Amino acid sequence: MERARFPMEFLRVTQGSNTGSHAGSKAMDFGGKDTGCDAVYAPFTGRVVRVRTDSSHEIYFESLEPVEFADGTVDYMTVTLMHDNVLDVRAGQVLHQGEKIGDEGGFGSGRPGRFGAHLHLEASRGRSIAYQVRNAQGTYCTPQQVDVWAALWLGMDVQMLDGGGCPWKRDIKEDSDMKFLKVTSGKCEVFTAPDVNAVDKHYNGGKLTEGVCYPVQAEVGSSGGYSWVRIFVAGVQRYAAVLADRCQLVTLSPGDAFTACVAQGGAGGAEELKAQLEAANARADAEARRADEADKRADAAEQRADAAEKHAAETDKRLASAKAYVAEV
Repeated sequence: MERARFPMEFLRVTQGSNTGSHAGSKAMDFGGKDTGCDAVYAPFTGRVVRVRTDSSHEIYFESLEPVEFADGTVDYMTVTLMHDNVLDVRAGQVLHQGEKIGDEGGFGSGRPGRFGAHLHLEASRGRSIAYQVRNAQGTYCTPQQVDVWAALWLGMDVQMLDGGGCPWKRDIKEDSDMKFLKVTSGKCEVFTAPDVNAVDKHYNGGKLTEGVCYPVQAEVGSSGGYSWVRIFVAGVQRYAAVLADRCQLVTLSPGDAFTACVAQGGAGGAEELKAQLEAANARADAEARRADEADKRADAAEQRADAAEKHAAETDKRLASAKAYVAEV
């Protein structure tokens, strides 16, 4: 089961929920790294169920299967994305988690550049809700909304610039199932897109560093006969083709995962990741102690059972001796 992910590389809240144009709504606006138009990625594997080419360029994206929300809820999710100046997706299109779905933008009132570039994002529980309703404050929003921070996990490669005071949750799974691309050959190339012609010559001459593990944000399918993954390289999302003679997908211990993520993502968020990893390790230690205590209790119960069985045997022996004595008398 997928965990629904925050869809941008940088998290910077520019307008929170229930304020201004979001009155009575749980919608939030995000500005990305700066005033440019950062890419937006599919938060889960789903289908574009509706695209509005007027108004605010709305995209309604619905999960194909139930996903895990950041607050632990498991259900279908629909996200509403607005303001992309150029719509590159169509209704009915299926995207895998991590594939590009659009960009920030300023499209509004039926024209581009109406606002400063940002992503308007709403998260709703359920499906078949690709429309807007007007609430008591006069704000139009998607039904069945939940708080964005309660719906979307932050990938370990997302850099938080301004969380807007919300309790965002990092996706550090306790079962350590986060994948990394381990480079085993100096011939492993890095790309700006899942395309063999898009070698990123600006990074290390177009090659990944042998021996390094790069965090995998998403597996983005196949293209040109190659299987592709989107990875985090020196603070930027790039792509790599998974070739058996050049690299392999691996999982790392929590400590090694932390080291690998910080090495590629810089110092931002390091203390947060460290704290959460320490908390996960503490929970694992506590669980191990509980298991040891349970084993000790089981051993004690077994010893008591053995003693009871021995006592019963001795009682039977004494009873048999007593019966024999009575018979003799």
